Amino acid sequence: IRILIVEDEKPISNLNQIESEKAGYHGTCVYDGNAAVDKLDREIFDLILLDIMLPGANGFELMDISDLWGFLLFFSPLSIR
Repeated sequence: IRILIVEDEKPISNLNQIESEKAGYHGTCVYDGNAAVDKLDREIFDLILLDIMLPGANGFELMDISDLWGFLLFFSPLSIR
């Protein structure tokens, strides 16, 4: 399973990638919304882990077009409180 991790905070993004790979998945990190769009236009992913507050295109904007790319899991710091 290929996972795209879209998170601008590199320590969080890298932790998600490490944990994904420990579980046997392939995690790819991008750090802003525009980079996510570029990556998704060139590669196929099975799952997208998406933050909301991103530089460039924000998570809400990416959600509007996410049905073109695959399964989306939306996460935000507010959802873990």
